[in-house]
Amino acid sequence: MKVFVIILICALFMMVLSKNIKETPSSNDDNVCPDAKSVCPVDSTCCISTNTGYSCCPLTEAVCCSDHIHCCPAHYQCDLKIFKCDRGFLRKEMLSVQPSVKKS
Repeated sequence: MKVFVIILICALFMMVLSKNIKETPSSNDDNVCPDAKSVCPVDSTCCISTNTGYSCCPLTEAVCCSDHIHCCPAHYQCDLKIFKCDRGFLRKEMLSVQPSVKKS
């Protein structure tokens, strides 16, 4: 019985430790944009840019604004009249998109 309890405690301890370890994404996990030529970091969103290519919004699952220069967090709308991200009573600053890199 004591062996079973020790094994159970060790298993629970290993589960807690494994949940606290964060995996770092490898460089191969880049986000390939729909044109299959442009690449953004894994934790970003591809947005169509002003030069018909793609830009990268530094947020995952972001909303790309129609001006092709800004983006907002998921579940927000771009309000280009006041340059804010709108979600009812919540407003956030818009983020600027950054250039993507060409896929090698």
